[in-house]
Order: sequence, then C-alpha cells, then structure tokens
Amino acid sequence: MVDCIILAGGLSGELTAQEEVPNKALLKIDHQEMVRYVLETYRRVHEIGRIVLVGPVDKFNFLQEDYSLEMVPEGDSLLDNLVAANRFLKTENPVLISTADIPLVSPAAVEDFLQQCSPYDHDFYYPIVSREDCEKKFPGVRRTFVPLQEGIFTGGNIFLVNPVRIEPAVPLLRKFLEYRKNPLKMVSLLGTGFVLRALTKKLSISSLEARFNDLLNIKARAIISRYAEISFDVDKEDDLRLVRQILGNLHEQ
Repeated sequence: MVDCIILAGGLSGELTAQEEVPNKALLKIDHQEMVRYVLETYRRVHEIGRIVLVGPVDKFNFLQEDYSLEMVPEGDSLLDNLVAANRFLKTENPVLISTADIPLVSPAAVEDFLQQCSPYDHDFYYPIVSREDCEKKFPGVRRTFVPLQEGIFTGGNIFLVNPVRIEPAVPLLRKFLEYRKNPLKMVSLLGTGFVLRALTKKLSISSLEARFNDLLNIKARAIISRYAEISFDVDKEDDLRLVRQILGNLHEQ
C-alpha cells in the first residue's frame, strides 16, 4: 500500500490569468477541473490508500463532496507544501508524490510505475521517459531531454519516496526543485563532471543513481516508463489546447 500527495499549491501565472482561474489545477477541461482527472486516476489505482491534496483549501474544498480526500493548506513553496503534507500524513507507507497538472496520467501508467518500484526497498524512485515514446505519443510537443548512455530521456511528474527521507534531504531538494524545468542545470548540482558527461552522452543511469545516493544518503532508482503521459504537464497554452483536444475526443467516443 502507498499513500499519495498531490501538490496543487502556488499554481498561478500567465495561464491562470488568461483562463480566469485562481489556480492552475482548476483549469477547465471538457467542463471539469483539471485536478479531477488526476484524482480520478489515483482513486482507481488499488495500491493507493490515502490521498492528500496541498493547496489553497478554500478553493478546493468542493472536491471533498466527490472524493475521499484530505486537505492541507499551502505554504510558501512547493517544498514547504511537500514537508507539510508529509507531516500531516504521518505514514510509514511509501508516498507517491504528484503534481496536479498532469490530467492525461492514467491508472495503467501509475500501476506500471508502482509495479516497477516494488518491493519498495529504495528510498526514491523517479520515472524517466524516452524521447521516442514521448514523440510517438505526443508528436510535435516540446519537452526538455537529456542524453544518457541508455537513450535520450525526459523526467516524469510523479515520484515515490520513503517518507522518513524527505525532511533530511530538504536543502538539496530545494535546489533540484528550483531547476526541475532545466535538466542540465539539475545535472550541474551533481558536479561539473556530470554536465560534461551529459553533453557528450557519456552519462549513465547507474552513475546518476550512485551520485544521488552519495549526495542525499539515500537509495535512489530511476524507472524507465513507456507511458509518456507521466511526463506531460500543462505549462503552456499549447499544452492546454492539446489536452482539451485529447480528452474532449475521448469523451465524444
């Protein structure tokens, strides 16, 4: 059994202003809020127990009418929200952490990820998706990729953690979260040599795992996922337009 934290705090900006909503998770897709697609997926995954949503509680209270959902008020940053939710959960189960802006995520994608993580004997699991799978699923969509020995990959928007390892790793995690949209800057936190190896395609998954282990004193593992929807978050107007097209077509079938 795993528990789940959905991070929906601080999600405002140009897109929310344009769509006239107070939080990105509340963007409307085919007449319902984007966060509902995420919630529907997670409640259909048998392995997931409790679900906690972090965000402006007054804007999300209405969701509790339809979902077994616990709420935690947002803090000043994404990482503060993660720590607050983890303290609220007080769980010994592994914690699946997710953003609230991945409406295309599917139960099959999450179940596959959790199955590959089993038996949950590491502290940190992070899904990566190949460029080939991303471009096959979403032709023409721009994502940032990093060349590795095993292929060219982008990162996902969910990860699985051992809850006792979250707070000790906060100082370094804060930097990683700051650079999460720029994989090369993220790699730079591992050391100058890692950037050079990344640029020359000499960086391997196993070397990245080992470096994370050393920096954070954890057992980390990358999970190669064939489900490109894990890596697709709604950041731009083009993303929102594509998601509305995909989900609108599904509902018409």
